[in-house]
Amino acid sequence: MRSQARVVVIGGGVVGVSTLYHLARKGWGADAVLIEKGELTCGSTWHAAGLLPLFNMSYSVGQIHKYSVDLYKTLEAETGQDVSFHVTGNLRLATNRDRMDEYRKYCGTANTIGVPFEMIGLDEIRALWPLANTQGLVGALFHPHDGHVAPVDLTNALAAGARAGGAQIHRHTKVVDIRPEPDGAWCVVTDKGEIIAEHVVTATGAWCRQTLAMVGIDVPVIPVEHQYIVTDSHPALTARHAEGLPEMPVLRESDASYYLREERDGLILGPYEAGAPACFVDGVPDDFGQELFPGDLERLEPHVEAAIARVPIFGEAGIKDVVNGAIPYTPDGNPLIGPAYGLRNFWLAEGFSFGVTAAGGAGRFLAEWMEDGEPPIDMLAVDPRRFGAYANKSYAVEKNEEAYRNVFTVHYPDEERPAARPAKTSPVHSRHEAARAVFGQRYGWERPNWFAPAGVPARDEWSFRRTNWFGPVGEECRCARERVGLIDITSFSKFRVSGPGAESFLDGLLANRMPKRTGALRLGHALTSTGGVRSEFSIMRDGPEEFYLVSSGAAERFDHDYLAKALPGDGSVGLDNITERHGVLVLVGPQSRSVLQKLTETDLSNEAFPWLTGRHIRVGMAPVRALRVNFVGELGWELHHPIEYQTGLYDALMAAGADFGIGGVGMRAMESLRVEKSYRMWGMDLTTEYSAFEAGLDRFIALNKPDFIGRDALVRQREEGVPQAFVTLEVDAEDADPWGNEPLYLDGEMVGRATSGVHGHTVGRSLALAYVRPEAAAVGTGLTIDILGAQRSARVIPESPHDPENERLRA
Repeated sequence: MRSQARVVVIGGGVVGVSTLYHLARKGWGADAVLIEKGELTCGSTWHAAGLLPLFNMSYSVGQIHKYSVDLYKTLEAETGQDVSFHVTGNLRLATNRDRMDEYRKYCGTANTIGVPFEMIGLDEIRALWPLANTQGLVGALFHPHDGHVAPVDLTNALAAGARAGGAQIHRHTKVVDIRPEPDGAWCVVTDKGEIIAEHVVTATGAWCRQTLAMVGIDVPVIPVEHQYIVTDSHPALTARHAEGLPEMPVLRESDASYYLREERDGLILGPYEAGAPACFVDGVPDDFGQELFPGDLERLEPHVEAAIARVPIFGEAGIKDVVNGAIPYTPDGNPLIGPAYGLRNFWLAEGFSFGVTAAGGAGRFLAEWMEDGEPPIDMLAVDPRRFGAYANKSYAVEKNEEAYRNVFTVHYPDEERPAARPAKTSPVHSRHEAARAVFGQRYGWERPNWFAPAGVPARDEWSFRRTNWFGPVGEECRCARERVGLIDITSFSKFRVSGPGAESFLDGLLANRMPKRTGALRLGHALTSTGGVRSEFSIMRDGPEEFYLVSSGAAERFDHDYLAKALPGDGSVGLDNITERHGVLVLVGPQSRSVLQKLTETDLSNEAFPWLTGRHIRVGMAPVRALRVNFVGELGWELHHPIEYQTGLYDALMAAGADFGIGGVGMRAMESLRVEKSYRMWGMDLTTEYSAFEAGLDRFIALNKPDFIGRDALVRQREEGVPQAFVTLEVDAEDADPWGNEPLYLDGEMVGRATSGVHGHTVGRSLALAYVRPEAAAVGTGLTIDILGAQRSARVIPESPHDPENERLRA
């Protein structure tokens, strides 16, 4: 039997059913089908322990969770189905300053998305949790409107809403194959027949890798065992309930890595312990349904002891049950929501370690993405294409176990977790090690974050405040500004676009005009239909029909997928991803010309090799594409080269620069230097939520050229008024600088948020880049910025506090 549908959702857990529900609300219901091999209770062995995780200070993930809570509070009234939402509040304890700093940083992000919270002291903790021992605590974060919900009830309510919208749900139906049809549709083959669909969504939880193997996709979703303990009833809780006292908040002692909440007259303890193993690494057995693993109390012992010390009645209640099951994880702990890499109309909703907490928002934003062709909010933090081929099975096992055991550890803004590293290294990695580099990773690539001078331990001391790398990073900044520095950015994404249709193809995708002369450089942005900034490319024309594109290292699959799916079907445009075949070393600083000239016969004078041009030259023995442009705002060249030449090129540059005081410059110095120039960072300052005009990219937008994606929206915005403005701020900071996601206030009213922040070492000021309402954008406007709970003065200053006239770039 063969049937037709607009969309097939595979997986009947809460995420899949939420996606179906929201598609039905978008009008897809009559043509929407959900297939589940069992009952709509996938994951029903789990309970919800609070719906607002800290979301690692992520603006977009926070919006997903906030919408989920808002939806669950209204779902019963809409569907008539009780979701058992208990609004108890959520109480997060802190035993040290770093934990309080984490909460304060989170609160800044929460303010920008409208999540209510309270920072409270010991008296308030005792009032909320009278059965808890407050010894050793320094404070807490309290969400008054949070609580917990019954997953099965929630799933059934969403299913009722989906059915009311016309959607079909087929239980006890197994998907055995998924294959593309010649016309671009998908054929979903089940044990009861075939369904031809325009779109497919997979939300299959622990079965994710097996499901996606049917279409040739490998994603880093592997479950990890998670346990929780259910106790017998305790007289103290029974007495509270008999008195009609409210249920106490969900309790999280993050520094002991557990949560605790009431369950009838007993308690539930859920630890996130070290040593929890990945499971179903090679797939879920065919005979596995909702079975659980044997409990392992020994693994939980430190958390049990900590819970008894904090809540003594936990030790007095007998253990009723130990539940041990599989929870899907990803390497960074965030789910995969969005388009599958390399496949059209194939969507993922996988890897949810907190499925109940995110399901409502995930379903909504994915449905809107499918309907409109792009999401209503910036979804980069959950986009499946944020991982590349390096994130294979072995990588995922190590990283997913690491993500699990670090759920409750302090998440610092400068943290670099060590598991599954190094994955990818540039050829000069050992040279960086010899120079005492402290590494970070980006898209699997190891990159020097900073270089430790002699006598300084070559390791990070993570903090929300200025820490051990502050001084050395300042020296690297001065090296780049005053002498000459060398930066390894081999991780840059690099593409070749060629063919007779290449120029018109790029003209239709990017808002700027293409460079006309061979060797000319332009900055171009791919926009959404609403004018938001999707991607940013540096573009060099290599010839009449060939262009070289460079974008962020983290955007390799994101950008390649976008370009590939936009290619015309007539073969007039070729696309080649050459990222891993070419390295990039950036030579910057006032002495960079003197250093480079020692190694090449090419005339590097300003007249022969001006700013914003590129040439193919030879540097020492290496063939190099030299681009006179960089991201730090100094005289310098990006030296793109076949990667097999990198070691020799690096050694030659360091030797030639020795007399000029050359030094290594890491990513943290580059971050400070680029903010001193007000340069926007893709994924932080440039996102789909802000238009190109809001981002201040006017000079890169050619409204007078033939139509490009986003042009109409920008024309309308210019006519109606640009709602926000991009500004540079100087901040009166003390021992903590802005990081991004801090709220900004004018006369006590929130008027914007910072997107980046640093200490500008060479201008001697703390700086932030931000979006604010127009009335707060004038130079000289005084604002306040929330930094770790303290209101600091800030002022709007002119763009580019360093070298505003670009005299050094053009030198």
